Parts: sequence; C-alpha cells; structure tokens
Amino acid sequence: MSEFPLALGDCFERIADDLVARRWSVQEQALSDKLVGQLGAVCRQLWHRDDLTPAAVGPAGEELIIPSIRGDYTRWLDDCPPTAAGAAFLQVMDDLRAALNRNLFVGLDSFETHYALYPPGAGYRKHLDRFKGSPLRQVSVVAYLNQAWQPGDGGELRLHLEEGMHDVAPRGGTLVVFMSDSVVHEVLPANRERASLVGWFRRRPDNPLLR
Repeated sequence: MSEFPLALGDCFERIADDLVARRWSVQEQALSDKLVGQLGAVCRQLWHRDDLTPAAVGPAGEELIIPSIRGDYTRWLDDCPPTAAGAAFLQVMDDLRAALNRNLFVGLDSFETHYALYPPGAGYRKHLDRFKGSPLRQVSVVAYLNQAWQPGDGGELRLHLEEGMHDVAPRGGTLVVFMSDSVVHEVLPANRERASLVGWFRRRPDNPLLR
C-alpha cells in the first residue's frame, strides 16, 4: 500500500462516525492523486476500447437496459486485467470493511465493485441500491476518478435526505459512503465524461443458497 497511500489516514473513523450519526459520509481527497490518476486512466481506456457495457436496472434475472433511467457503462473490476492500482483500491476497501466491522459491528463479509463511466448528458434517476428481497448489500461506496473537475461540469451525486437534498461533486479522490437500504440518490447529467468506481459491501447470507 505504500505506493498508493490514503491522503487522509483517519477517514475510516470519520466514515464510521458519520454512518452512525446520519447514514452517509463524504470524504474529499480520501484517495491519493496517483491512485485516482491510474484508476481513472484504466476506466477511460476501457471506455475508448468499447470494453464497458451499458448498465441495466432491476434485480438479478429481471435486468433491463433503459438509458433514459440509467445511462452509465460499466465493467466489474474482477473482470478487468489486474493492475497495481486496482489491487491497491481493493486493499483500501478491505481496510474500510474491517474498520466498519470493528466500529459498527455490521458483519460485512465481501466487497463487489465496478468501473462506471457516464458519457456527457447521461445520468441515473433516483433509486436505492438495495432491492426488495435481496438484503445482502449493506453499505454503498463511490470513489470518484475525475481529476481537474470544475464547477459547471455537472455530474453531481444527489442524495435525497430527510433534511433535504445534498449534492456531491464527482471530484477525483472524493469517497462517498452510505447505507444501501435507506439513502435514496441519483446521478445528475454531466457535461464531460464522468468516471468512478462504484461498490457495495455485502454481508454473508443467512441462507447459503441466497447469493
């Protein structure tokens, strides 16, 4: 991990505290510029090689591709050629998983993640990350890979909270963490390509046939 250190070494504790207090957390500059740059380069290489596929909506077995609802293109990190940056990101997420288990006793067992690229004009309508009847996703994570993002570029993550809406600019290095079952959110259209890694911490199923 020394090659790609966290820029803010104590952000895990702040994330845990935020999840207890309000069920969401935003940590700016949480990932180093070097890690963001290399992960962002991989995402855009996949995009320009047509190695990302249109994302679908709906639970497993009922997925539909509806660009007017969800317009990003994705590829699971596990399906990509291994890189040092990808391995470093997964280690950061495993460290975060351990910190959340230690502080919140949430029993997080695994992590799944994919690259997501929104072309200009694409967005994702308001939704929750956990489907009814599929309770394994516990905590959602978004890591932004957009260096030199400017005001006016758009593409904010809009959180719909009890106290009102909260917009998060997708600046490189920003980490957003929230509870998958209760934080409604959407992605606003951007004026340039918008890249991220999106993932979910999952708990072990009570029924081993439920995956």
